[in-house]
Amino acid sequence: MLYLEGNELIAEGFLQRPPKIKFKTINTHRTLRNVNGRKKILEISKGDLQDNAVWFMRQAGRYLPEYESQKKGRTFLEMLKDPSTITRISSLPLNYLEVDAIVIFTDILIPFTKLGYAVSYENGISVKEGNKEDFDYYAPLSKALGKISEDHGEKTIVGVVGGPFTTLSYLYDQGKSGYHRSKEVLASGEGGVLKELTEEILEFARVQVDAGADIIQIFDSWLGGVSENYYADHLERNEKYFVEKVKELGKPVIFFSEGASHLYPKFIELRPEVFSIDWRMSIDGFGEICKDCVVQGNLDPHLLGTDDEYLKSETSRIMDQGRRLKGHIFNLGHGVLPWTDWRKLAMVAKEVHAYEG
Repeated sequence: MLYLEGNELIAEGFLQRPPKIKFKTINTHRTLRNVNGRKKILEISKGDLQDNAVWFMRQAGRYLPEYESQKKGRTFLEMLKDPSTITRISSLPLNYLEVDAIVIFTDILIPFTKLGYAVSYENGISVKEGNKEDFDYYAPLSKALGKISEDHGEKTIVGVVGGPFTTLSYLYDQGKSGYHRSKEVLASGEGGVLKELTEEILEFARVQVDAGADIIQIFDSWLGGVSENYYADHLERNEKYFVEKVKELGKPVIFFSEGASHLYPKFIELRPEVFSIDWRMSIDGFGEICKDCVVQGNLDPHLLGTDDEYLKSETSRIMDQGRRLKGHIFNLGHGVLPWTDWRKLAMVAKEVHAYEG
């Protein structure tokens, strides 16, 4: 079975799950609350603070021991209809990890439901015209964000949206790499759907900001699949418009794209408050492109199965490099994979907070 978590297609059965383990209850008030009450990630994003801070993309996901019990046999969309489920799963990582942010449990394809498309995640991702579901997925999301913001005022609340091209690719290419149909449509000048979708994604961002999100992370993950020339000719103008409009909502913007180092100079022109980079380029390397940038990243998520000493060494290396920039938020170079042992993430998070440079 295939799942979209955050913005990546995962094939269940292809990635091995860790064995089921009995877990002890963790004292969340002791281990996970920011004792000074500061929203550190928000302050770092604004360029107002240099400090040790960490969260993980897709931290509210299937690797968590309690995820399946929260799912209760429901489809993914059924889960997104219930504000209590959204609240619980978004907050669930706090039971296991010393993270400084809560990322909302939602999906980047939800804006399609507002445009007359039917979205399905079972038996592969499907976005099709017709059979529109008469349900407002923004309403339970908004309610959940309000509750999370009220209950966890010491944590930075991260809202998420997909970038226009990445979101569009699920309509034309159903999540398959290469994105040939999406590229063909845009190169042929048939960009009407992209413009309409861009406006709806902006509304998706506005709903999250109005409900309590402190930051919006844009996942335009698949821009790495286009060339510099293609980006300049068919995507750049809309991307600049989109990021600028998200910034106008008044919250810091984190911009992420995977495998897109050839486009980093173009992304700098977008002027997000934070650049989230994947694991392929070092933070020092990115610093050569933009010394006055705040950076997020960039531990390779595929290394989370390695031994503890290696992970500690990698964490320290990344923190060393991050300290040389205007600001740094520790994260992965992409989302948490389903097979990940949460205890590895917990160890990494503790190493980040204990780092002294």
